[in-house]
Amino acid sequence: MSVFYKTLKPVITLLGVAVMVIAVPISSSAKPLGMPNEQGLPKSLADLIEHVSPAVVNIRVITGGYAANRPREDATEGQGSGFIVTSDGKIVTNFHVIEGGDKITVDFANGEEFEAKIIGTDHETDIAVIQIQAKRNFDYVGFYHGPEVRIGDWVLAIGNPFGIGQSSSVGIISATLRKRVESGSYVDYLQTDATVNRGNSGGPLFNFKGEVIGVNSAIFSPTGASVGIAFAVPHTLAEEIVADIIKYGKVKRGFLGAALREAEYTQNGAVYKGGATINSIGAGTPAEISGLQVEDVILRINNTVVRNAVEATRAIGKLRAGDIAIFEIERGDTIIPGGVRVNIAERPDNKDKLTIATGNTGGAVAPSAAAPAAPKANSMYNTGLSLVDLGATFRESIGMRVDQVGVYVDSVALGSNAARKGIKSGMVILEADGKPVASVRAFGELVRKAQEKGQRSLVVKIRTLNASEHYTSISLN
Repeated sequence: MSVFYKTLKPVITLLGVAVMVIAVPISSSAKPLGMPNEQGLPKSLADLIEHVSPAVVNIRVITGGYAANRPREDATEGQGSGFIVTSDGKIVTNFHVIEGGDKITVDFANGEEFEAKIIGTDHETDIAVIQIQAKRNFDYVGFYHGPEVRIGDWVLAIGNPFGIGQSSSVGIISATLRKRVESGSYVDYLQTDATVNRGNSGGPLFNFKGEVIGVNSAIFSPTGASVGIAFAVPHTLAEEIVADIIKYGKVKRGFLGAALREAEYTQNGAVYKGGATINSIGAGTPAEISGLQVEDVILRINNTVVRNAVEATRAIGKLRAGDIAIFEIERGDTIIPGGVRVNIAERPDNKDKLTIATGNTGGAVAPSAAAPAAPKANSMYNTGLSLVDLGATFRESIGMRVDQVGVYVDSVALGSNAARKGIKSGMVILEADGKPVASVRAFGELVRKAQEKGQRSLVVKIRTLNASEHYTSISLN
């Protein structure tokens, strides 16, 4: 079971900054509460709040290290909320609440407190699961299973706004499938007008049966205080993420290795969107190995229709490493017969290493379509380079001539010959051994042939960060 939350700034404010939430064991004899009549709200929600609030906890996080078992003078303490989802004390909260923490403490409303350890996190959805370090049983709450949550459904939010103590508020679902700034490609949020403030991060959003339907994550506010627009990660996604974290310690998402943008086509003078266009491809990734090409349009993945880059990202993310997926591809004006078989890999963990050259100024870039991890000194046939293909959009955005081709330098291994020659991330390799480099695969082939001939170096033409061009050589040893 699980729940989680995301982040917004500056107008959209993270809820887990310097706030606390409290929890108390739930009475095992308590029963889910429903509406007492069909006329509206019950006269009181006291029984419901008494039933669920013991599973809502305050999470205190010390960041900055310790000296002599005491926090250093420059250490900081942040607080957020969470809720217990298993009897052995597993707690769902936000990743940003516990990120970088040196010590995590869980406080209950009855005064009890325990240390907790991180089980796993998921930056993409801002979900984390931590474990109370105590061998005892805890009361817990569960995720909602039932028909889709609807606009107008009543909700109850519990948390510790601004650190003043556990507080409850009531509202309705104001909107569903809501996107927000920096939300990535994996979450469509629930929006509620229940009063949610800083410090509610990671806290639960309940229905009136005491079931978790969302994880309060962020607010839209020009002032930093509630103005009636709050966002929560929906229960369906939260539970999936938590289950993966508990089982594997992380979320195992499928990995294609290609950056995507919205596909557009023109019909009768009007521009339409449909599918996801491959903008660039990482070297050695499933996309390259399967033969996918820059400017291919993904129309369907297995039985899932792809209408845009976000849908493609989610379809890929739901796959597992080793899965064989059939991609329906439009190349040029032709649908490739039988599609393209892709052996899906597992998405790398480090978000900071998942950048790929898209040059996309407005379209969505699939987080699941990312470049490989930073190269080792012997990567790309001992050149120390990690390269990705360039799409037409990116070439235009950096001012390359229309008659030029090249491959983008995504990263350069520290200490490699290429690094010593001044080649840096963001540059473009235009030629190698006197021949235009149209793709990463073509570059690799030129390197391989040069090595077979016994060459110890390769002359390359480089487009620098300031758009100048010059020749240099890179070692092949």
